[in-house]
Amino acid sequence: MRHLLLLLILSAISSVVAQNPKTEVPLEFRRQVTNLQYNKDGTVGLIRLSKPVVTDATLEQLPEYPHLEYLAVVAPQVSDVGFHHVASLKKLKTLFVSETRISSAALNALEHMRGLTHLSLAATPIDDSAGGSLEHLSALQVLSLEETKVGDQTVCSVARLINLECLFLDETLVTDDGLIALTSLQKLQTLSLNETGITGVGLDALVSLESLTHLSISGNKLTAEGVKALTQLKQLKVLEVYHCGLTPDALKALQQALPDTQIFFQATGAGDRESIALFAKQNATAAVKSVLPDVRTRLEQDFTPDFQRHVIPLLGRLGCNGRSCHGSFQGRGGFRLSMFGYDFSADHTALRDRVNLQQPRQSLIVNKPTSEKEHEGGLRFAKGSWQQATLIRWIKGGANGLPESAPTFVRLEISPSEIEFHSDNQTAQLKVVSVWSNGLREDVTSLARFEPLDDALASVTEEGRVTSIRPGATHIVVYYDNGVVPVPVIRPVSEQSGAAFPDIPAPTEIDRLVNRRLQQLGVVPTDLCTDSEFLRRASLDLIGTLPTPDQIRQFVDDSSEDKRQQLIDDLLEHPAYVRWWTTRLCDLTGSNAGYLGSTEMASVVAAQWRDWMQHRVEKNIGWHKIVEGIITSKSRPDTESYRDYIARQSGFTKRGKRDAEFSALGNPMPHYWYRDNITVPSDKALSFGYIFMGTRLDCAQCHKHPFDQWSQHDFEQFTQFFTRIGRGLAPDAMPRNQRYRELLGVPGKLNTAALRRQSYLRIAAEGRAIPWNEIYIKPPGNSPQLARFPGGAEIDLNDVQDPTLLLAQWLIEEPHRSMARAFVNRIWSVYFGKGIVAPTDDLNLANPPSNAPLLEYLTSSFVKHNYDMKWLHR
Repeated sequence: MRHLLLLLILSAISSVVAQNPKTEVPLEFRRQVTNLQYNKDGTVGLIRLSKPVVTDATLEQLPEYPHLEYLAVVAPQVSDVGFHHVASLKKLKTLFVSETRISSAALNALEHMRGLTHLSLAATPIDDSAGGSLEHLSALQVLSLEETKVGDQTVCSVARLINLECLFLDETLVTDDGLIALTSLQKLQTLSLNETGITGVGLDALVSLESLTHLSISGNKLTAEGVKALTQLKQLKVLEVYHCGLTPDALKALQQALPDTQIFFQATGAGDRESIALFAKQNATAAVKSVLPDVRTRLEQDFTPDFQRHVIPLLGRLGCNGRSCHGSFQGRGGFRLSMFGYDFSADHTALRDRVNLQQPRQSLIVNKPTSEKEHEGGLRFAKGSWQQATLIRWIKGGANGLPESAPTFVRLEISPSEIEFHSDNQTAQLKVVSVWSNGLREDVTSLARFEPLDDALASVTEEGRVTSIRPGATHIVVYYDNGVVPVPVIRPVSEQSGAAFPDIPAPTEIDRLVNRRLQQLGVVPTDLCTDSEFLRRASLDLIGTLPTPDQIRQFVDDSSEDKRQQLIDDLLEHPAYVRWWTTRLCDLTGSNAGYLGSTEMASVVAAQWRDWMQHRVEKNIGWHKIVEGIITSKSRPDTESYRDYIARQSGFTKRGKRDAEFSALGNPMPHYWYRDNITVPSDKALSFGYIFMGTRLDCAQCHKHPFDQWSQHDFEQFTQFFTRIGRGLAPDAMPRNQRYRELLGVPGKLNTAALRRQSYLRIAAEGRAIPWNEIYIKPPGNSPQLARFPGGAEIDLNDVQDPTLLLAQWLIEEPHRSMARAFVNRIWSVYFGKGIVAPTDDLNLANPPSNAPLLEYLTSSFVKHNYDMKWLHR
């Protein structure tokens, strides 16, 4: 049955193919065609001729394709002789002609093309005598005469094309006198007059064009009278006035007169780096106060517990605001607390219904945890316990929440700061002191939470008493308020520890710090590796290849004392080092053609990403500069129009000799923000944290991070820095991009991503402009947009032109130096198979380093050496 069904399908397909056979195209002609697409009926519907071999003789073949709807001729050898063959193409809808030698006389071939809707004659030697041949194209909607010698006379002819929606007259001879003729084009939406002879005088005549929403007049010297005329065009949505010599006063007048218009101009001081105070100024250090006793002791006195310092930590210690209890998203038993107690206002509101101010002892929050009243969570504390007394005393005091002037939590101080055991069942008591911004210091041991990272090595009670179980190294993590502090717990695994540890040479600070840790653990390192082992390992790690037999023999036979250091120096200068570490850094920063589909040039963009990175690895540019070049990049500077941008960007993709290289130092690399997997601000923030900070911020999207100081509010404010990173097209680019796509056959003929990609790749390889997407910064809004880095000052992003500059500034200035720490840790993991912190993308306070002094030394030294990657490798 299946075979029969397959035969029927094949028969049907054969029948369709037989009914619509594809037009045969001679091999010789096909070799000269850049792109050829068929209509559904099998006839040829699209031809692009842009190869250097295209001549007038090539165009002689055009009459063989009468169903052609799209034709592009970009060929310097084509003249009037060949162009007249276009006249036979009666069904042509789009004609794209550029960089040819055709004259105005050749345009007579267009007179009977009444169905032509899109026409581009850019960069051809036509002049004002062409106007008569254009005025009969009544169906024309888009017309480009850029970079030609046409002037006001042609404008008068074009004014008869009443269906025209877009008109591009850049770099023509049009003057102010020709503008009045355009008032007849009532359907005109986009008008581009860049680098013409206009001064702006007469532009007010266009006020009658109600459909005109986009006007571009960049590169013209506008007069005061011209600016005044511009202020009358209230219907504009977008106005481009790059490089028009406008004074700040003139720009201000335009902005005030056209409040609903987005005006794009060359900003004064464009390119200056923004640098503002990211961290709140610290008040003078409060006087250090003596440590207040633990809450259990103070209950014996006339004492009212504090909501933030005592009540919320107590509920956290009891597990009430945990994810399996009232801290879950849906809460439990109709009662919901913020997970891990980060939202004091919401928690205080939630507790109101469970507090009885008249009879504090009858409050639900007091009795349910004792199981005196039915409680799904079971017994949390005993009746008459200090925990119950703390809650009763708080309610008696008015059950107040957080006052407006409440001091903020600063840090935890834990003693001892490190525990060293030597036998089973040894114990040590931890003491936890909280420090607040007003100088208050308080013993909060009974309110803190204690968790061992490895309970097979050490255990800890609720009161903070640590007991040794077996040899090894672990940490006890202490939690209180927003503080997370890991306390190292070490017990040697052998008798060869401390003074019994052998004398191991330590030629470098890294060796000294590693030996110190091994001495604590009683782990004696193995002997120095052999020369052949060293050569193999160094070669694999630095250049990604194995040494050859000859190289092994040569290295082993070398008797030089410094041969290992010399080997490292040689490998760092090896071309393979550049290629190998470029690959690693591209992987780290997310270069993947599979995520760059939105550019429609994924393979080209991925190649540009790699070239850009490779050039910087080759020049040994500091890691901080590479990161800055990635996260602060836009596709074009504020001074560049979209027209100039696509020309420049396509110049980078030109096959053969190029005018400039994308990888040049100083060039932006905006492709990081193009990726399909970070399209929304929260995903951008997560990617930023993962790649550049080695931190997983996913938890903080929904609640306080359980193992770090990031709260949900912190994450929300941090995400604001990414909201204005635009991906796609800036408003001033949209009309030109859309019309240019149409002139290239999109979507009429190139109606799939595969067809567009195929055509764009070929055109870009010629170095000719294609409608590139872009990364841009959205303008500030009208209402305040408050953002803040953790531990920093609040910033209104409406006062900031480019928030990505602040992201780069923060990575350098933030006190934890997360960018340097994450990179150092990742490089260590490459050499040793495991990071000093593991996993390498999960640096958080509850995941401490296996050797904290070593990580601190490498981080500090890396920063001190200006983020020099070769220094780090050495």
